[in-house]
Amino acid sequence: MTLEEAFSLKDREVISLVGAGGKTTLMFALGNELSSRRKRILLTTTTKIWEPDPSPSFALFLSDQFAGIKEWVDKSLARYPYLVIGQKKLDNGKLQGIDPQWVEGLYSQANVSIMIVEADGAAGRSLKAPREGEPVLPANTTLLIPMMGIDVLGSPLDEEHVFRSEIAARILNMEMGSTVTEEVIVRLLKELIKDCPAKARVIPLINKVDLPGGLEKARSLARVLLGMGRPKIERVILGQAQQIPAVKEICFPLPSSP
Repeated sequence: MTLEEAFSLKDREVISLVGAGGKTTLMFALGNELSSRRKRILLTTTTKIWEPDPSPSFALFLSDQFAGIKEWVDKSLARYPYLVIGQKKLDNGKLQGIDPQWVEGLYSQANVSIMIVEADGAAGRSLKAPREGEPVLPANTTLLIPMMGIDVLGSPLDEEHVFRSEIAARILNMEMGSTVTEEVIVRLLKELIKDCPAKARVIPLINKVDLPGGLEKARSLARVLLGMGRPKIERVILGQAQQIPAVKEICFPLPSSP
């Protein structure tokens, strides 16, 4: 099953990726997959991402002016499989992302079909707690994909495993070093998506399920996520973003009793 099928992507979408455990990998996996069947695809971030290695699959453009980016996007959408944009390259090798309002402007004005936005950072960890002002979500997000790596389950609540672990401990009212359980993951995910745009669909992806015991653990976590209440989660994707196909299973809510 493709990512497009798993997430039931529509003709036009603004997809925001939040959380931890492989967002950048998933963003480019979506770009590569979708560009083989669709056109006018744009990838960006509202925070920071590592500069991608050059590839014939996409073209990269940086500008701190919305007008300059829009002009380049208008000229380039039909010339490349997909586009990647940012404001500038930072000294640490990362790309500075764009203002979330630019996402709205490009989507409405530049004839873009699909926009994929990495909307927060996690420093390579598999779980994170959001600080104040995170995630940086475009208001026109139509699909919100919260991510986590199943490898964090059972790990200690510390900075090695959970990004901003001290913030997580305060949110959870738990001691540093406590065990990361399903409840911990669900509570942090709720905090992460509490400001989800009202019209956005929420479909989490549990990543790294290829690890030993990962699929069984992910199935159990998915059942908990599906029952967490608002915002409603219509399905949970289990996968490995670094592989093709990335999707291993889809978990849906159990049918309601008559």
